Amino acid sequence: MINLINNAIDALEGKPSGKIEVLVSENSGGRHKISITDNGKGIPEEELEKIFIPFYTTRENGSGIGLSLSRKIMRLHKGSISVFSRPNENTVFVLNF
Repeated sequence: MINLINNAIDALEGKPSGKIEVLVSENSGGRHKISITDNGKGIPEEELEKIFIPFYTTRENGSGIGLSLSRKIMRLHKGSISVFSRPNENTVFVLNF
């Protein structure tokens, strides 16, 4: 979660009305999920499949290990992580447990 929130903070850079929302809910099957939403720059569609690849980064000072490690941790705990993004509108990361 720390990595996802830090990424959301970075996505809001230069946006005067930036917002991050963390929502915990339960789906119809009784499983829990955490959604982290920001209204930052978004992720282009062609990059969505690449962001979980180890060492892939679009940031000048990024290492590219944060999201791949987040996915690995979620899988080890029998969960999943997914992302939805509309450039210049919002990005939502969903952790399903």
